[in-house]
This record gives sequence, structure tokens and C-alpha cells, in this order.
Amino acid sequence: MDPQTLDKVRCSLAAEALRSRGVLKIRVAGVSMMPTLWPGDLLTVQCLRTEEAEPGEIVLYMRRDRFFIHRIVSKNLGQEDASLVTRGDCMSADDPTIGRNELLGKVTEIQRSDSIVPPARSLSLTPRLLACLLCLWCLFACPGRLLLDSPSLRPAA
Repeated sequence: MDPQTLDKVRCSLAAEALRSRGVLKIRVAGVSMMPTLWPGDLLTVQCLRTEEAEPGEIVLYMRRDRFFIHRIVSKNLGQEDASLVTRGDCMSADDPTIGRNELLGKVTEIQRSDSIVPPARSLSLTPRLLACLLCLWCLFACPGRLLLDSPSLRPAA
């Protein structure tokens, strides 16, 4: 099985496990949420409906058979359809709107080394400046990886 198909199967199985059990542990692999989340952090994710989501929360969603973990920037509750706008803490632009069927859950716990902390609802000035510096560094140091972390720039499968 090729790596892309294997990733697709893993994401589908993990999403189904979250929907059926209500909770999922997932390890961070990307850099788009630095400095809040670092590669290797272990996250606890709980199921969440779009109507219950609030700006500032860190959520897990699936798009094109890939997981994304980003912070909610805004929420739109229409009569027919609810949607969310997210962005990685170290990213300069918002992600495309998340539909009701793409949202899987919210991060309730971050485990890094031997410590467990709840996710912060916002970034204070110092981490926000650090996020901007990390974003600029990633633009120059790892442009290929940054492009793959951006859902709007990832090629369709």
C-alpha cells in the first residue's frame, strides 16, 4: 500500500474511532500551530458539534482525507449550515471555511514530555510574536513542509 493510501486509511479509522468512542489521542506532526503545539505533542481530542464550538478553541477537522488541527478564528451559525474559520497559530492566513461534516472534535489536553496542560484559548503577546517569527523562519527554512501544512495549497488527491 502506498504512503498516501495508508495515511487516508489511518485518518478514516481514527475519525471513526473518535465518532464512536467520543475521545481520541493523536500526536502532532506539523508546525502550523507552533508555539502552542509542537511536533511530538500528544493531544486528547473530544467529539464536538459545530454549534458547540467557540472561537479560540483548537479543533481537529478532516479535509481531503487529511487531519488538520487549528484554532477557531470565527464561527458562522446560519439556519441551514454552520461553518467555522480556523488558522494555525504560526500561519498568516485563515484556512478555507470548515463545514459541519468536516469538524471532528476539540483539543482538551496537551501532553508534552511529563506535563499535561489544557490548551490556551488565545495567545498572549510573547507567544504571538514567537509564532510570527516561527512562521517567517518556516517560510525560508522549510518551504516545502509549510506548503504541505496549508490545506489551500495541498494538491487534491
